[in-house]
Amino acid sequence: MFLIHSLLVCFMFALWGCATAISRDGLKRVDEDAVFSRLLEEPNRYMGKTFLLGGTIIETENYPSKTELLVVQYPLGSENRPDPGKSSAGRFIVTTTKFLDPAIYGPGRQLTVLGSVSGKESRPLQERIYTYPVIELSEVHLWPERQRDPGRTGFHFGVGIGIGF
Repeated sequence: MFLIHSLLVCFMFALWGCATAISRDGLKRVDEDAVFSRLLEEPNRYMGKTFLLGGTIIETENYPSKTELLVVQYPLGSENRPDPGKSSAGRFIVTTTKFLDPAIYGPGRQLTVLGSVSGKESRPLQERIYTYPVIELSEVHLWPERQRDPGRTGFHFGVGIGIGF
């Protein structure tokens, strides 16, 4: 009985480990040529194509008929989570007719989005005009904020066996 129970628990953890941020059906719709650097160069070429993108929210704006997220792009790492340790290729705008609360979808939050290219938009960015690809949102995964224990440092050094508190 214990063996069956243990196997069942292991199986459930294996299924949980296979869970993705975006649905499998959604991932099947991603265009094979969907590379962010190419999208940034030629947004009109990819109109209607589905992209899987990730990044960090810079700004959230709600309007009467839509919400816009301004996002700095980062390459996707494991589990399709944005990896801010890698270089960003630029920025993009996500639009949706749904209300996204800026207190939840606020600056600094990481997200992964699945959506189709609906155009481009030029806006001032510091002293220049920047052209943003615009993504119409199909699916979004807002990643939990990573918590650091304020009493511990990220630096560790030692040899042997130790116990941490």
